[in-house]
Amino acid sequence: MKLVFDNRKLFVRTRDYKTGTVEIEAVNFKDRDFEATLVFDGKNEVKATFRNFRTTVKVPDFKLWSPDSPNLHTVTLCSQPLNPSTSQPLNISTRFGIRTVEARNRQILLNGKPIFLKGFNRHETHIEFGAATPDSQMLRDVQLIKDVGANFIRGAHYQQAQRFLDLCDEAGIMVWEESLGWGNGKSYTMHLDKVDELADTREMVRASFNHPSVILAGFLNECASNRKGCKELIDQLIAAIKAEDAGRLVTFACNGWYRDICHSNTDVVAFNTYPGTIPNQPGLPEELAEKVRNLDPKSDGSAGFNVIARHFRAQYPDKPIIVSECGVGALYGYHDPMACVGSEEFQDEYLTDVLQTIWDNKDIVGFAIWQFSDARSYHRNSNKHNGKLFGISIAGVVDAQRHPKKAWETVRRYFRGNGR
Repeated sequence: MKLVFDNRKLFVRTRDYKTGTVEIEAVNFKDRDFEATLVFDGKNEVKATFRNFRTTVKVPDFKLWSPDSPNLHTVTLCSQPLNPSTSQPLNISTRFGIRTVEARNRQILLNGKPIFLKGFNRHETHIEFGAATPDSQMLRDVQLIKDVGANFIRGAHYQQAQRFLDLCDEAGIMVWEESLGWGNGKSYTMHLDKVDELADTREMVRASFNHPSVILAGFLNECASNRKGCKELIDQLIAAIKAEDAGRLVTFACNGWYRDICHSNTDVVAFNTYPGTIPNQPGLPEELAEKVRNLDPKSDGSAGFNVIARHFRAQYPDKPIIVSECGVGALYGYHDPMACVGSEEFQDEYLTDVLQTIWDNKDIVGFAIWQFSDARSYHRNSNKHNGKLFGISIAGVVDAQRHPKKAWETVRRYFRGNGR
């Protein structure tokens, strides 16, 4: 029997969060113009006329989506074709949330209110299951992340599973999703197939279009952002994402902060830095704390958060600035009274310095710890000094089996505390 796949779908765009007005686009439909009944939440019917595949309606009894109140709606399109001889009636449903995200006045605004992003980078992997993470493990991760007080996940560094985004929608966890790619230095970025990268990024946006949890779209982690050729590609990627009109902000994670030229057209400035640990020169506790705050190498590379924030604030007076990566490895169960590098005590000390510095810097409006859990992401090039032991990144604040390390309670204290 020949299988026939129906690729018709509905894209829902929030047009006015105050009135619950949405635009619904009927994608891959045969007829551009048709009459339809829209059934919201299985009970409220609204008659709609689609012109050029689109219609605008107010959602009855609407509720906004936010981390504190992750309200979701469903819509079912029941069409009556204008020309019955050429088209058949159909029913297609989707789930969506009503929310608006903006970047304005150095803030990220959700439904008009400033938000502070606090969470983790997360790999879709598990020590037992590899990348085929079962739904139960995804749910467990979401529960742990929510319990510690986080409201944000950066999906590093690839398109996220639809089931995982469903769980984030339901739990009220905001997501940065990015197209496949990491460690994209000069040699990689300059030889990248731009057609494939653009296609992959568009597909990512379209696949997760109706997930209100996805507030940021990104690409090309740690690319050669000091080069003109890279900027040309990034500007094309930004334009491609914005053309989809999916209701999300655009950014990328920069590590060449000092000479970066690629954030001019992003909505949010994001940077990765590991002062005192990349390179591995922490010094004494007071020296490490000072490096985390104010290390200034006067060139690309790891620098203190205050230094990088000042640099980007001078360049972009009104843009929000977030820290997309920082953390350090700790071997679960390895304790050392001197807080030796690699111990749980050192990770706790380092993240305390990082969190306090970010919490004190009002120019920084978000932070994703590297990373949520230990994860196998290396084949042969790994060693304990760079936080990658036996092919496993041990930078997780929980280990590969999700056992919490010492720093977990420190993270909870900051994420659940007052202030940010």
